[in-house]
Amino acid sequence: PENMCFDEFRSTGHYMSFICCDADSHRLVVTLPGRLSKDIIDYFESRYSLTERKRVKSVVVDLNAQYCQFIHRLFPNAESVIDRFHIIQLVGRALDAERLRVLHTIEDHKSRLYK
Repeated sequence: PENMCFDEFRSTGHYMSFICCDADSHRLVVTLPGRLSKDIIDYFESRYSLTERKRVKSVVVDLNAQYCQFIHRLFPNAESVIDRFHIIQLVGRALDAERLRVLHTIEDHKSRLYK
């Protein structure tokens, strides 16, 4: 696929697995039992030639830095794109943390400002 999505998910018990799908058709490309960089790199390098991997234009990832480290190695012409869900989630957490920080500066918990 020209555009792919990488993510991890809890598969069995406490184990995390890797999933890759075609970002355009939403078809599954692969599910790997682990999410180690080595296993992911080995999978793509052993099954797809460099010519095929050079056709990939973008890889959508979450904020997992591990993926960003090897995407350019696997797909030299691809751009890494952080998906909007995780950006919104990050902004929401930052706003909530700031709201709580300000709330803790108010001593009167019964005041209108606090409520």
